[in-house]
Amino acid sequence: MKAQVFRGVDRLCYEDLPQPIVEPGEVLINVEATGVSPQDLRFVKSNTIEPPCVFGSEIVGTIAAVGEGVTQCWEGQRVATIARIPCMRCRECLADRFSLCLTYQQIATTAGFGPFGGGFAEVVKVPAHIVKHGGLIPLPGHVTFDRATFIQGTNACLNALDRVRYRPGQLVWILGAGSIGLTLVLLAKHFGLKSIVSDPNVDRLDFALDLGADVAFCSDSDDLHTKVRAFTDGRGVETAVLTQPSQVDFFHALDGLQPGSQLLCLSDYALEDAAVLDPLSLTRRQIDLLSCSGLSFRLQSMAIDLVFDYRLPFDAIVSDRVALADLPEAIARSTAEKTATRKILVYPQ
Repeated sequence: MKAQVFRGVDRLCYEDLPQPIVEPGEVLINVEATGVSPQDLRFVKSNTIEPPCVFGSEIVGTIAAVGEGVTQCWEGQRVATIARIPCMRCRECLADRFSLCLTYQQIATTAGFGPFGGGFAEVVKVPAHIVKHGGLIPLPGHVTFDRATFIQGTNACLNALDRVRYRPGQLVWILGAGSIGLTLVLLAKHFGLKSIVSDPNVDRLDFALDLGADVAFCSDSDDLHTKVRAFTDGRGVETAVLTQPSQVDFFHALDGLQPGSQLLCLSDYALEDAAVLDPLSLTRRQIDLLSCSGLSFRLQSMAIDLVFDYRLPFDAIVSDRVALADLPEAIARSTAEKTATRKILVYPQ
C-alpha cells in the first residue's frame, strides 16, 4: 500500500509499505479521506516525534477486513474512526483529562511504525481496544466521508468551549482562523456566543465573518489589542482562545483581556514557539491561564450529532482537497506565513 511516511522535519516520503495484518479483535479500514489536523502539521514541521511514522488521525473509510471475534461491524461498512480511546477508569479519565490517560497515549490507529494515526496511508489498522470501546462510528447514508472527517475536530472545539465554561452572550476572542478557529466560530454562533476573530490572512478573516463571527481583525496590526478593547468599549474580553502557536498572538491576547478573565491555550506549541511569560502579568489582573488538549469522551455524542445533522456548514471550511501523493505540497502551503489554507482533506485511494 502507499503511504506518506514521516522521515524527519519537513520530510514526508511517498512510499510502499506492507499492508497491516488484521489480528483477533482488530479491523482494517480502506481509507477514503483523512483530515489534516493542526497536530499533524506540528508533527511534520518539528522533531516532536521520532521517525519513521505515519500521521493522520481524522480517518473515514470502509471496513476492509474484520478480525476473529469482531461482531459489531462488517466488511464494506462506512465508518469514521476515533484514533484514540481512553481507558475511562484511571484518575485522569475520571477527572475528564482524557488525553493524559496512558491508554489514550499508547494505543492508536496505525499504518505501521507505531500509534500515530496512520490516516496518511491507503489502509489503517484499528486496534482491538478501539474497536471494542466505540472507536468505529457507523456513517448514516446521508453523511458523506468529507463531512465525517470533522467529528474529532468538532469534539476538540466542544472540549475547549466546555473548558472556558461557555454561556449564551459570552464574548470569545478566537486567535487564528484555521480549521479549529473556524470550527469554534461555527460552534460559538450555534450556542449563542459572540466572537472576535484575528488572523494575519484577510481571506480567512472574510471567511470567518461569513461563518458568523461578529468582527474580525488582522493580527499583523501592532495595535490589535487596542482594536479589541475598542470593540468592547474599553473593557477588553473575558475569554480568549489561542488556536495556533504564536508568541505574538499570546501577548496580544494578554493585552486584550480584562481583569478576572481567562486565556485558553488550545494550540500545540513547538519548543521554538514557546512564549516566555512573566507570572505577574497574570496575577496582577487575576487572569486564569488554561490549557486544553485532545478529545472529551463526555462530549462525543454531541460532536457526532452536530456533524451528522448538517445544521452547521463544517464542509465549507475545507479549502484544499488533495491526493495522497500531493500531501507534502499542501502542507507546505498551509504552514506558510499568512497562509490562506483553512482545512486540508487528503484522499489515499
